[in-house]
Amino acid sequence: MTTGLDDAAYWAHADRLQLALDAKWRNGAYQPAMSMLNANMLLTHAAAALVGHTGPARQDERARALVEHLCNGPSWARQPASGKQGHVPGWRGELAGGGIQHLVVDTEIAWALSYAWRARDVLGVDGDLIANRIISTATGDFWRWPALRLNQINWYARMYVAAGVVGGDREDLHDQLLKQLRRFVDGAKKPMSGAKIANLGPSYRFHYLPGWPEHHKYNLDSAEYANIVCGVLVPYAVAREAGMQPLDSTRSAVIRNWSERVMCGYWTHAGYLNWDTGLGFKRWHQGKKLGLSQAALLGMAVAPELARNGNWAKHMLDRSFELFDRWTERAGGVPPANAFGVPSIDGNESSAVLAAARVQSNVAQAALLGLGSKPSEEPPPLYAYDPDVGRLAVTTPHYNTAVVGVNRQAFPYGGIELARLFDGRQEVAGGVGGRPPAAFGVVVREASGTIIAASQRSYQDDSPLDLLAPKLTNPPHAGPFTSLRVRGKVERNGITITTTHRFAASYIETAWDVDGASGKRVEVVFPSWGSKATVSAVDRSGARRAVTGTLSLDDIEWFHIESEHSGYVVVIRSGATKATASTRAVAAQSSAPNPGPTLAVRASGSSIVARVAPAPTAAQAESIAARLV
Repeated sequence: MTTGLDDAAYWAHADRLQLALDAKWRNGAYQPAMSMLNANMLLTHAAAALVGHTGPARQDERARALVEHLCNGPSWARQPASGKQGHVPGWRGELAGGGIQHLVVDTEIAWALSYAWRARDVLGVDGDLIANRIISTATGDFWRWPALRLNQINWYARMYVAAGVVGGDREDLHDQLLKQLRRFVDGAKKPMSGAKIANLGPSYRFHYLPGWPEHHKYNLDSAEYANIVCGVLVPYAVAREAGMQPLDSTRSAVIRNWSERVMCGYWTHAGYLNWDTGLGFKRWHQGKKLGLSQAALLGMAVAPELARNGNWAKHMLDRSFELFDRWTERAGGVPPANAFGVPSIDGNESSAVLAAARVQSNVAQAALLGLGSKPSEEPPPLYAYDPDVGRLAVTTPHYNTAVVGVNRQAFPYGGIELARLFDGRQEVAGGVGGRPPAAFGVVVREASGTIIAASQRSYQDDSPLDLLAPKLTNPPHAGPFTSLRVRGKVERNGITITTTHRFAASYIETAWDVDGASGKRVEVVFPSWGSKATVSAVDRSGARRAVTGTLSLDDIEWFHIESEHSGYVVVIRSGATKATASTRAVAAQSSAPNPGPTLAVRASGSSIVARVAPAPTAAQAESIAARLV
């Protein structure tokens, strides 16, 4: 077991975030005046009052003002908004009464108000008014069983539990919650009524659009929505504590398998999503979706009936809070809306502030749900493999990465190589998701320099990746590993590139074999990240030199690629004879918006083997390289 965060540490995190968010309090509300932002802030303030916390996260006067806004203000809808989700009773997306109506709007407000109801005596707010708003909404036609949008049962479960907490008919509400769970599980492997595909793929990857065909790009997978839906474990745990009967054992086993796949396939030891999504730049690296996704880890930690290894989930959740804390400190306030500079449809202040508020409310919930006294354990190296789409997710305490064989044109990157490389603190070591030359792998060029074949080439449908070890058994193909190997093959213009990856706890070894490239230039490329990134070579005497121009590998032991906040070591294990190295300038790409120079190793033969391992500093690089040589 490792030392996890206790209640004092959770509230210290909440207090530090509050200092960043205080500047957003103006004119009696947090700005921009979105209902969900203010609901999440209310949850934190109410939770702080409930436990008698005395730090900056305790803001009773603000909590009272927010209850008034959400219960009597224009955000409490008098008329339904236009669109498919317009309804009354319910809430609007803006405190002034405009904005969308959406499942998430009602849910975040009702969930927060249920905390304010619990703290009603301390805060001095009208508990009957709060109960009326929540219960009338949860029992309206928009929310009552058999209502369901897509397969997102998490929203409904939270509404039912919030209503039950404040005095609604628990027996009826718990019955609806269990019906939603049963329907989702029964649709895990075969379509629900009215759907075209099952909720989950053969290896438990998530289908965002069950009413659309499997090959739709949104159905490739969705790290964020899978976690959001898996967040149903939080209200389930609260309902069980309130006396709800458990889900039956057969269906519970399906949820446990799925939650295992969610943890191993979508999370890293550093507390960040191992993020690939069929929704592409509509969702990729959005901070506000990270906040929603943390609910899955929170649920796995508090609902042992439906999740294995809750102590691992707590460890990852704690690291997630610490990661956001570092980002806040680095930003000198609220972090950017999107991580790593990637574009998004919502790269604005509203999204950035909402992300911080959601993370803070998750910290408060972790404390109230008892995580501070629960055991924490750092997971061993973990993997998840989806044979049908050729995706392999890998995370260890030292690094995390993924191989994304099929992308269905949902995003620009993909192929049989490492799609990205982060270190154990989720700093970018070698890129977040580029195409050659801002990507790992082999590039074959004509004498003119034109690329005629590359191993980092995405596939539309057929998977190019085979798992060699461990042996495939029953799905989910996910869990701890000691021996993890995959092989992929790319054929283009008469050239065949075969790539074999072997993943160890602290490094990755890759072997490339190239056939049909006689007379062509074969390069193995290693990307960097950040405008100030550098590439150095270290010779047998230990002397370090910058890689400029063309450098012979005859006396080079290893390379150190130093990215903006981290870096990695490259050791050429074989194929270095008569090889040369150089660096290439790389233009920005949508999925690699901040690339540094790429190290290009030109091989003289058809095979090359290299090991890479994160090494943030020069001192660390020396000791790490000594173990890899």
